[in-house]
Amino acid sequence: MKKIQVIWLLILPLVFLAQEKNTKQSLYINHAESSGKGTFKQRIFAYHFLNGSYTGREEVISFDGKKDGKDFIRTDRGANTLYKDKYLITGIGNIIDLKEKKILFDGKASLIRCSNDSAIFYTHNVFKGKFYSIYDFKKNEYRAVKDLLFKPKYARDVEFDKSAIPFKLIYYPTGKPKLILTSDAGFGQQGTKDKSFVPDPPMHWIDTDNFIYVYFNKENSEFSIVRVNIDSKSSKLIGKQSMTSESVPASFIKLSSDQLILNYGNKQFLLNLKTETLLAMDQSYPENGFNYEFNTDQKGRVVKLNDKEIGKFHFETTNFSTGENTAALVKELRIGAETYQQGLMVWNNSKLNWQAVDADEVLTLIGWMKD
Repeated sequence: MKKIQVIWLLILPLVFLAQEKNTKQSLYINHAESSGKGTFKQRIFAYHFLNGSYTGREEVISFDGKKDGKDFIRTDRGANTLYKDKYLITGIGNIIDLKEKKILFDGKASLIRCSNDSAIFYTHNVFKGKFYSIYDFKKNEYRAVKDLLFKPKYARDVEFDKSAIPFKLIYYPTGKPKLILTSDAGFGQQGTKDKSFVPDPPMHWIDTDNFIYVYFNKENSEFSIVRVNIDSKSSKLIGKQSMTSESVPASFIKLSSDQLILNYGNKQFLLNLKTETLLAMDQSYPENGFNYEFNTDQKGRVVKLNDKEIGKFHFETTNFSTGENTAALVKELRIGAETYQQGLMVWNNSKLNWQAVDADEVLTLIGWMKD
């Protein structure tokens, strides 16, 4: 009897240790599907992994990407936000509950931030006007904010006027007529996925008086980072870089109060606000320890974990997503100028190798969530 007790005392810690190490994660992927004209059918699947090993997938939800010829639910328009391991907020403001498998909000709005049990949005268009709105996740309720003094943005009311080219930058002081900060704010990023729409150039507020924005030239061959002071209406060039046309809108990622990353296509640029320098990066900024080199050769681009090479594949950098101790990419076969998807490659941190997973017609790697 004593021997049995001793054995159990030895085994139990190992059992608990094994249980503690079990990590369940899911990679959410949106797949494009051939459908009727003007609808653009899409299906989101959850690909499940246990300790880095693929265990299967399940369909979460399907929907039309277009309705009456216009964008409806889209995960390929700007940056997606995953919140509380449950909610997907698309780049155009749609909200999907991935756990309950239902669409909570099918309208369009610009996400400002998520806070506790709410998401705060801003809307400005010719049909609805200008207003802030809040989605309450507890009440599953979307409402416009009627308080005129409500100011969720750390900024003043500055917007691009895109009614003519070049764009203008307009400041709307409270209770006063609008002011034109500049009559030449560039021509916007041409050649994105939505051919009929030019997205707002990326903007970032440094403080309540100063902001930066991206100026795209007329030829769509160069962009500049411009700093603007509202009170003096003065502009200052920080740096410029050559560019080619890209289908995904550019965006800023804040690293610190002084440093930003500008995502542009398959490249990233490091912006230092303190030294006012703009540098093209050789490799991406690490996320969860994973990153990749921008340069490619016949075998693809290098993927790294904690600065050590772990593989080399052809893939679009927009189709690269990291989670806790794992990463996934959509592998491509390149023949001349043509590319063909060849499914997923997923890093297994337990076995320290890549696992191939079948996945056809990937539109967007939405991201990883814990189960």
